[in-house]
Amino acid sequence: MPPTSIATQVHGYQQGHQLLASSIKLAKQDQSVIDRLSDVAGPLRPGEQFEPYVSAYPLPSGQFFILARTWQDLTVPRAGCVRTLSLVISTEVWAAAPGLRGFVDLLDPANFPSEATSIALSAAPPAPLPPVPEFYGSELLEALFLEEAKPVAVFDAPSPELIAIRLLTALWPAMRSSFAVSTFALSPRKIEGRSFDLIFAPKDARSRFAEWGGRRIDARGTQNARHRWTGAIVDRVFNAPFPSLLADQEMRLIGSEEINKPAALRIALLWDELTAKVGQSPSAALGLLDIANSRKEGDPTTFFALQPILAEATERAARTMPNNEAWDFVGAITRKMHRFPAVATLSSLAPAAMQLAARSPEGAIKLLSQPDPHGALSSLLSPIAAGIGSHFDGAAEKALLGAAPEVFTSLITTDSHLIGVVAKSHVLVEHIGDILPSVSSTTFEAVRDVLLPVLVEDAHATAATPLIASLDAEGISDEVRLLSRANDFASDTLVKLVLSRARDLGIMTGLRDVLLELEFSPSRDSFLGDTFSGDIRDLEDLLEDERLPNQFVAETLASALRRATANQFRDAFTDERLVETILQTLPTDNSDILWRAVNEINMPVALQLDVFVRLPSESNSQDRVALASRLLGQILRVRFGGDESASIAMLLNTIGEGLDGSWAVGQGLDRHLPNGIVGRNLVSFNEAAEPARTKIVRVVEELAHQLSDRYTLDLDEPAMKATNSLFIASQKTQQREFLSAAARVLPTLLRSRNTPVSSLIATTFPPVYRELAKEEAGPDFLKFIPFMDWDRCKSARRELVDAFLASRTWDPADIALIACHSGDIWKILRKVARSYGGERYFERIVEQMSELPEPCATETRKTVAAIYADWPSKYDWRD
Repeated sequence: MPPTSIATQVHGYQQGHQLLASSIKLAKQDQSVIDRLSDVAGPLRPGEQFEPYVSAYPLPSGQFFILARTWQDLTVPRAGCVRTLSLVISTEVWAAAPGLRGFVDLLDPANFPSEATSIALSAAPPAPLPPVPEFYGSELLEALFLEEAKPVAVFDAPSPELIAIRLLTALWPAMRSSFAVSTFALSPRKIEGRSFDLIFAPKDARSRFAEWGGRRIDARGTQNARHRWTGAIVDRVFNAPFPSLLADQEMRLIGSEEINKPAALRIALLWDELTAKVGQSPSAALGLLDIANSRKEGDPTTFFALQPILAEATERAARTMPNNEAWDFVGAITRKMHRFPAVATLSSLAPAAMQLAARSPEGAIKLLSQPDPHGALSSLLSPIAAGIGSHFDGAAEKALLGAAPEVFTSLITTDSHLIGVVAKSHVLVEHIGDILPSVSSTTFEAVRDVLLPVLVEDAHATAATPLIASLDAEGISDEVRLLSRANDFASDTLVKLVLSRARDLGIMTGLRDVLLELEFSPSRDSFLGDTFSGDIRDLEDLLEDERLPNQFVAETLASALRRATANQFRDAFTDERLVETILQTLPTDNSDILWRAVNEINMPVALQLDVFVRLPSESNSQDRVALASRLLGQILRVRFGGDESASIAMLLNTIGEGLDGSWAVGQGLDRHLPNGIVGRNLVSFNEAAEPARTKIVRVVEELAHQLSDRYTLDLDEPAMKATNSLFIASQKTQQREFLSAAARVLPTLLRSRNTPVSSLIATTFPPVYRELAKEEAGPDFLKFIPFMDWDRCKSARRELVDAFLASRTWDPADIALIACHSGDIWKILRKVARSYGGERYFERIVEQMSELPEPCATETRKTVAAIYADWPSKYDWRD
């Protein structure tokens, strides 16, 4: 370390006391102080002499400190003159110097100063100082450090310079840099109005201090120590080879306001005293904290130095004090540590707080519930939570139930073990659910973060409900994975909560993606299935997602439709594209869904039929028969695609014995219906199995009535064949009804010359003709015959033949068959032959005779032969 350069000044007499030489230029105010203090204090008596003395004082600027030695100058003729060598030392150098012997040696009393030079001060380790003989120092140190601060004058002291050097060496830097002392003065001394802190004076100068306001001490007197710390500081200053009042650690306790005052020493001494007492009295730790907290600018190392002391105190309190007192003590220490780093507080108090919390959870809750303006008690949350969790019993449960919401939530968010045991208490889980609505958003989120991972059972639903309801999309995904890991979605309630939140957020697609990433299990598939509701968008996703197995899709579709609301169900079964896929996908054993569809939804007829076909076909199902009747009423009047006749026949067969034939005929043959639909319905009626077909046959009169309401029958050949089949069946079982029906429909048939109705005429005309041939008036149904005349049969023959000759669609063989069955073959065929154009038509009959059944074929051949043999007879007017 390079040597320090020290400037000097020499003062002495030259036409008055003044600066004689200087190696430094100082500020005017600083120089003025040196000029004055370099002279002796107080007048010397004639002939009075003194040994060179030392003065030490700070300059007003604070930059420099003066250490000076003054000699009595006997080289000048004027009495009472002095010469002074002053060392101008940087205040920092002076304050930090570990020893002062190097400075004092520069002021050798044997070397009377004559010039001012800059002197190099070499760094050297401090040397031990000799003790002060015959000087007790108790009263001096008490006056300086332990009592009211006043300047001190010591009279008749032995070795005042050694006393001063020891004292200056013992002072801590801030105090040393401001302490002013003079080892010889004949009167009080001041620096800009402030008295020197310590002045040594001859005993006979005491009278000059009579009106002085400072303390006066007789150095030769003895006095018992008045303070408990007197002996300690006397040893530190006057007995130790290296005087020191404050160690570095002790100085860290001192705040900036006291650092340059004697109170700093009292604080350090009290600190040492309390530290020694902590082992016997834990309350001493509170005093240490008061000292630490009284400093406006505390050193962190002080806080950490207290840790073992405070830990010992709190652990002793926890062991020896009753629970309530122990908690009061821990609380007091904690509050006093509010300025400490949190890690220091936790390290000092955690063991005791944990021990007490395990033993007295109620006391822990009581402490945490107290006002805490500085937030100091929050540092105890972790050890208290750990203590309660480590010994969780009925008392702990009761204490937590009685805690304020903010205290309870703070504890459970602090310790993972405590949150785990709390989750096992149904009472506390219910309690959490009750208090969550009242906590702040920050607390709520903190509780959610630590609590949700342990809420995995149905019993946790009360607490989980508000927490899950607050999750965002990412939180929902995390929760799904958690529930999977915890127990493979064993909690139906929590799964429903997650589903509800995901639906609220509109993230069902994302939720399904997460589920599909997980390993397969029945529970996972059940959860996945529940993500699909009856909403049309969910159903579309279900039916279109290629990742889903067919069986899963079918089962889930059925489940979703069962849960669907009325509106959702309606939307699903009225979307033409979707409903077809639904019907194709639904398993066959889901008749309840199909029944709901046909009962609630106004679907197109084709879809209703598709649904109907899938319904169970139990013969005794009244619902199925009712549905078939309802459907039949719709489809008889419309086109609906596919094999319509087969579908209608199927419905007729389903209704069977319960079919109302009149109603069916009225619905299916209404004159306002298009001919194509009427023809299709006739075919369906005929294709129906027994007993439905029988029900139609029995109302042949109604059938004839519906057909006769049309002027002509514009029906195709299959329709006419079906109608003819129905009439033939009626003729076999209901002769009278058949005859009435035939009479009613016959006029319409004879007008329908562009429709292949000849086979039906062949069925209906003969019986009517035979009735006309009877001599009696005839039944009422003949009133429907428009060609009634005095010769009823002749009129009928004429109408029949004219109709056949006019039609290009009727089969000529049918008229021969009609003539045969009517029992008047000669007259009818001769009427054909003699009609206009009849000759050619007669030839067509002849060509088709082979198609006639026996015995009509034989009878027709005979009649034709006879007519040809007597051809002129065809003009007989009587026919």
